[in-house]
This record gives sequence, C-alpha cells and structure tokens, in this order.
Amino acid sequence: MTKLRILVIASAFAAIAYDVIWLKDPVGVFWETLLVAVNIMQIAREWYAERRVRLTAEEELFVSARLRGVSKRNAKRLLNLGTWENGVSGMVLTTEGEPVSHVVYLISGEVEILVSDVVVATCGAGNFVGEMSIVGNAPASATATVSRPARFWRIETGKLQVLQETDPEIAGALDVGIAKDLRNKIISLNTSRSGEGLA
Repeated sequence: MTKLRILVIASAFAAIAYDVIWLKDPVGVFWETLLVAVNIMQIAREWYAERRVRLTAEEELFVSARLRGVSKRNAKRLLNLGTWENGVSGMVLTTEGEPVSHVVYLISGEVEILVSDVVVATCGAGNFVGEMSIVGNAPASATATVSRPARFWRIETGKLQVLQETDPEIAGALDVGIAKDLRNKIISLNTSRSGEGLA
C-alpha cells in the first residue's frame, strides 16, 4: 500500500507541474496538493503504527523465516490469533486420518512424523506441522508426535483459513513460507533416503 501511495504522490507532483506550467490552473494545483498531503499523512500514520509494533525474539524468528514481506502490524495480528506453547515428549499434534485442528510452527524441539505407526520423518525448528490441512483441506496424512521437548506457535486451522481468504498480504506470505518449508522437507527426506541406500 505504501508503494501505491508513493506512486500516487509522484503522479500528483507531475500533475501539479502540468497545472502550473501549461494550464496555469490554481484549482487543479489545490486539489493535487491536497492529494499529496493526504497520502503523506497516511504514509506517516502507517510508519508510526509500524514502529509501535513490538515482536518477541520468537516472533521475529517466525516472521523473518516464514512471513517475509508482511508488515509487522499484520504479522502481529496473525501471531495474536495463535498461542505460544511448550510441547512435552509424547504430545500428539496431529493424528493420521483425522481432521487437523491446529497448524503448528516449531521454534525448537523435535516432532516425529509417523505413517501407520512407522516413523517416516522428523520436523524441527523452522518447520510447520499440519500445514497440508490448509493447502489441501484434507485430514492429517500422518501422526505428528513431539519426540523432544518443543516450543511452538499454533493456530486453529479455521482461523487461518478465514485469514487467508480475507488478507491477501498474509495469505501470499504464508503460501510462500509453507512452500519453502515443504521444499526443505522434501530435500531432507530425499537426502536421508539416498543416505540409507548407500549404507
């Protein structure tokens, strides 16, 4: 939005120059100047609101890793819809074949991913758990269980889906963040499987 406002200001200055030099139209100059003033005030207001937002160290990690390009204000709005929690070993985050109630983002710890009670992968810091429920709106394809004490942020899938439908900035950034995470998981899984083949 700020970039759009800057573009409006630039075009208004061009219009002011046109009104002054060619048209000699004081009324046009007045309205274009008013447009510039309003947009400068809006930019200042947004800048001030952005500076007032305070993120914790955990929130900063999440935002820098998975919400790039989102304003601090919008990131905080998203983060406030979820909760920060500690997960103990054995805590189940998703159950294979059942609806996913929450999407989880791990800051630390480890989560085992089991399919038919067989461990097929592990997730750690920087990984999402349960994200496929918002990508494909499907039940959990695996059971995710905390295997080492974990710290994570989690949000109800329903809240996240509503936010994705109503806020394109957050939706776009989350889609990119989830895609990067999925890519990293696939690379990690392929690397571990090729290592098993060589062993």
